[in-house]
Amino acid sequence: MTGSLKGSDGPLLDRYSLALVDLDGVVYRGGEAVDHAVESIDAARSAGMSVVYTTNNSSRYPRVVAEQLRGYGLDAADGDVITSSMVAARMVARELEPQSPVLVIGADHLRDEVAGQGLVVVNDARDHPVAVIQGWYPTLSWHELAEASYAIESGARYFVTNRDLTIPREQGIAPGCGSLIAAVIAATGMEPESSAGKPESAMYDEARVLAAHDGQTPVGRDLCLAVGDRLDTDIEAGNRGGYDSLVVLTGVADARALMCAPRHLRPTFVSRDLRGLAQTHPRPTRRSLARWSCGDAVTRLQDGDLEVAGGTGIDRLRAACCAAWDLMDNADGLEGARLPDITVEDV
Repeated sequence: MTGSLKGSDGPLLDRYSLALVDLDGVVYRGGEAVDHAVESIDAARSAGMSVVYTTNNSSRYPRVVAEQLRGYGLDAADGDVITSSMVAARMVARELEPQSPVLVIGADHLRDEVAGQGLVVVNDARDHPVAVIQGWYPTLSWHELAEASYAIESGARYFVTNRDLTIPREQGIAPGCGSLIAAVIAATGMEPESSAGKPESAMYDEARVLAAHDGQTPVGRDLCLAVGDRLDTDIEAGNRGGYDSLVVLTGVADARALMCAPRHLRPTFVSRDLRGLAQTHPRPTRRSLARWSCGDAVTRLQDGDLEVAGGTGIDRLRAACCAAWDLMDNADGLEGARLPDITVEDV
C-alpha cells in the first residue's frame, strides 16, 4: 500500500513479466470489447509479457470465457483464464485429506473443480461433509442454502468462492455470491474461513502458480502487475498480496473515487485504458503538502480547494490523486475541500 503513485522508466510491459488482468470493465463490457483492449493485450504479449485473466465468476468454465475472448480476436487459451472456482477448489484441497466429502453449493464448474482436486462432491448435509464450499449460479435455491447451513451447524468447515455482494445482469444489478453467503452466515452465525475471490489475494497467488506450466517456478510478485477497474476488488487484492497494480478507467473506478481512495484501495499506476501497459508513467513529485507535480501538471491548495493546472488529462489526475491522498494521510483529510472536476473524457 502506498501514499502516492509510482513512476516507471519505461513501458509497464517491459517492467513486468505477468499481467493479472480482470475481465468485466477491463477487457469487455457486456458482449462488447472495451476500446483499445484487444490491441493493447496483443502488444503486451508480442513484447513478451504473459497475460492471464482473473475473474471472481465461479459459474463459467474457463473454456467458455476463453472462447468469448477469442471472439474479440484475442489469442486466448483455456488455461489463460483463472476463475474463483479453480482457486477455491485448490484452496480447500490443501486444507483437507484426499477423498474428503465436500458439500458443493454452486455450478457444475465448481463441482468439477472440487472433484478434480481429489475430493468427493456430496449434495446433502446427511452425507456428513467435512467442508462446505459455496459459489454462485442463477438457479441456486433455498434448499441448497439450507443444506449448507445444516452442514456448517454440524461442524463442517466453510469456504466460499467470492464475497461480491452484487452481480451485473442484463436487466440491472442482482444479488451476488456475497448476498447469498450472508444468508448462511445469518442462519449459522459462522463466517467463511477463506474466500478465493478478490479482494483476497489468493486469486493472484494461485494465478502465478497456474501460469507456471510444467512445474516452472512461478513468476515473482515483484514482476506481476494486477490490472483492474475496481478499487475494492482488483486493486485491494493487489495491495493485500503485495502486488503492484494498474487501475483503468473503463469500468467502475472514476477520477473522484481515485482521489478519495483510502490507502488499502490505492493503485500503483493509473491509466485511461489498457494502452497504459505500453506507456511510460511519469513519477509524481511532492513539493509540499498537497502540492504535487506530474509531468507539466501541478496541484495547489487554494482557500481549502484542491486545484490542478497544466499538463495532460492523465497527468492532472495523477497529480491530483497524490495531492488528495497527501491531505488524507498528513492533514485533516478531505472534509470541506473541493476536489478538481476531472472526468474520464478529460483523461
